[in-house]
Amino acid sequence: MKNNKKVYVIACKVLRPDIQDAAKKAGLDVDFEFLPFGLHNTPAELTREVQKQIDAASASGKYEKIILGYGICGKGTVNLQSRTIPLVIPQAHDCITLFLGSAALYREQFDKCPGTYYFTKGWFDENPNYEISLRIGLNIETPGKTYTADELQVLEEFLAGWQKNYSRAVFVRSSENDDDESYRKISKNIAQGYGWNYEEFIGSTQLLEKILVADKTSDEVLLVPANHKLAFDEVAAKLEIIKE
Repeated sequence: MKNNKKVYVIACKVLRPDIQDAAKKAGLDVDFEFLPFGLHNTPAELTREVQKQIDAASASGKYEKIILGYGICGKGTVNLQSRTIPLVIPQAHDCITLFLGSAALYREQFDKCPGTYYFTKGWFDENPNYEISLRIGLNIETPGKTYTADELQVLEEFLAGWQKNYSRAVFVRSSENDDDESYRKISKNIAQGYGWNYEEFIGSTQLLEKILVADKTSDEVLLVPANHKLAFDEVAAKLEIIKE
């Protein structure tokens, strides 16, 4: 049965195929705003951009609630708020939890191998220059700076210690039936090039579906009422809600 409630989704572009699929499964009437991938590298900018979208959606009067397709994201979601309608956000460290489908599975994999770099179809779609994005993600390269080949070689040699922090590449497939072969091949080649082990998981939209239909706070989802905002519990290392 189709759910007639209108919701507004603000999410990172890397989540586009997954969250659109989740909304379709949930039968929701959804408007989307996808923001550029990489805002998590500059948390203050992420806060500004997402808050701007929240304010516009809230002021429009068209929506019952706003869904955030973000996690803690370097504390870029801390202090976000809506004064007129609720916000919903997953209780997640970053988008990897959303791709895997649960925080429990993320923690299990982190405990198993904390030095894991995850790849998805959405990640590659938003990173045509994926080699540069990967070096930025590994702190080898600085966003917006142009390097010569010699400079990059020196940086990689100087920062060779980072390789000790990563030992595995994981490609998260959209489903068992999706044609992800080209992305799988690239992921395998990256793993081979960096000397990492390679694994594949089948992703899940389970957590994305939960945030899309949530009407209360749970262990996995936070519903932030109007005139409340997101904060960060340093002891528990998780998001919390405080009154404005």
